[in-house]
Amino acid sequence: MQEAIKKTLAKAVFEPVMKAREGSVFIDKGRVFLDATALAYGAAVNKDNQLIDANGKIMDEENEVYRAIMSRAKKQARAESPIGRSLIGP
Repeated sequence: MQEAIKKTLAKAVFEPVMKAREGSVFIDKGRVFLDATALAYGAAVNKDNQLIDANGKIMDEENEVYRAIMSRAKKQARAESPIGRSLIGP
């Protein structure tokens, strides 16, 4: 019975936990995912969480590389972040 409750709870909170993991790329707990992905694209992230291109310019949110970096960072955070692990499992 307890296992069934745990599975039901995990299913109910799964998507909110995934959204929290995605959002964590902008805070200390998940910033590593954004930094690593930006670096892979030859970019960086400043203290205000803005993506900086190789020329030192702030990337616009409509920039294709910006969107790719954000997408990959959020995908990695969804898969690897420890946030919510105690609720949904590994």
